[in-house]
Amino acid sequence: MNPAGRVFGPFEDAALFYIVEVGLTMKLLVTDIDETLSRGMDVTAEVAEACARLRENGWRIMLATGRILATARSHILGTGSDLPAIVYDGGRIMDPVTSKALYEVPLDPALALEIVQAGWEHPVELQIIGDERGYCRFSDVLTRSFFRESGVPVDDSLQSPSVPSEVFRVIFHGIPGCIRTLRRDLKAQFDGRAEVVLAGENFLDVLPRGVSKGSALEAWLTTLPEPPEIIVAAGDHHNDLEMLASAHLAVAPEDAAEEILRLAHVIMPSADRHGFSFLADHLLSEEKIRSECGAAIVL
Repeated sequence: MNPAGRVFGPFEDAALFYIVEVGLTMKLLVTDIDETLSRGMDVTAEVAEACARLRENGWRIMLATGRILATARSHILGTGSDLPAIVYDGGRIMDPVTSKALYEVPLDPALALEIVQAGWEHPVELQIIGDERGYCRFSDVLTRSFFRESGVPVDDSLQSPSVPSEVFRVIFHGIPGCIRTLRRDLKAQFDGRAEVVLAGENFLDVLPRGVSKGSALEAWLTTLPEPPEIIVAAGDHHNDLEMLASAHLAVAPEDAAEEILRLAHVIMPSADRHGFSFLADHLLSEEKIRSECGAAIVL
């Protein structure tokens, strides 16, 4: 299901501008950030060089991440992307130049409060994500530290379950066993009302119903005058499933979740080994991009 999001006036105009700049069709590479493109707050020199080679050969790069725009900006700059970014795990599409939202699907505050209440007593950290800002408890030490080191406004005064008037997602962070237990409980409680998805072994994301990176990509693609010549999507975890399933070519790092590896047409080395450099070599080679035998290509 593709949710009905708020589409702002410049969305179609911005999409048209990007296509006019590169011609009526493009070769699109849309990629997750963490554990796929890179690890940490910046892309490596090797990955930046690989992205430059792709751009020089007609590829356009789009980032699709669970991060908010502020914490994804350095990666967007590192890849040289000139396209809008899918952020908030598909809850928003934003223009990195103006920092304006082009498309968004907010989470109903009443539902968000129920989600926060359901997870409040679990031994995990809590993040409530508003408009480029976070909300948490003072005891959520890692959350407070990450946002402050990233220069993101954070309100750490929560002493009981509450949510702001504008909220896009609720995130829980903790050890994998606790996250899996909470995932089971929340999926049972909010089935059909919200998306409960693992965004890594330590992260559980709760989003508006129908929201995903894949649905956001679909929303953006519908604004283009012509579809891309080819769409390659790269990701490593459950929050990338819909995006990879909608691509012509699905790519995963070798240490991706099993469900992602089963979906992948191409398996590249891990982010620690600069796997994106291998992917660039593959996409720019003279070989057929997709395996004809159906077996995944291991780079």
